[in-house]
Amino acid sequence: MKHFSLNTLLCTIVVASIAIAPCESDDKLITQTCSKTPYPAQCISYIKADDNSKDVRDVPGLGIIMAQVLVLEAQAPKDILFVLLGAGKRPDIQVQLKTCLESYSFIIKTAMPAAIDSFKIGKPRLAEDYANTAALVVSKCEKSFNGKSPITNENNVTHEVARILGAIAKQL
Repeated sequence: MKHFSLNTLLCTIVVASIAIAPCESDDKLITQTCSKTPYPAQCISYIKADDNSKDVRDVPGLGIIMAQVLVLEAQAPKDILFVLLGAGKRPDIQVQLKTCLESYSFIIKTAMPAAIDSFKIGKPRLAEDYANTAALVVSKCEKSFNGKSPITNENNVTHEVARILGAIAKQL
């Protein structure tokens, strides 16, 4: 029976280190990037929840993931607003509901696709502008109800994600 040589052992350690290294650097990239956002723990959670995050090797890639998260988070309030408008039970708030619905539609259909494209073409300032605009229109939506909208929780989450996205884009 042959014994493992020192060279075999070293070779095994090197191969194992190479296989593990990308995962460690991804976690480090995510942690470093998210630490520079207003909500670091949430940022890490959102990014790591996306299966594609393990393949991302740079900050623009993380920005694209966060823009996709924003689209997903914006869908729930948009759906709620659509149902509330269709029900027509509260004619006193129909104008605010419609304005908020238009804001969420803008985020989903225009702002975030443009932000993703901006990351892809190396224009992160545009992505930052779109993220800041998304945060602003969500805040305006909530303020139009004096801070007591039927989607306050959803507005807060969407605003948080938009601020994280803006902070990621600002790092570039």
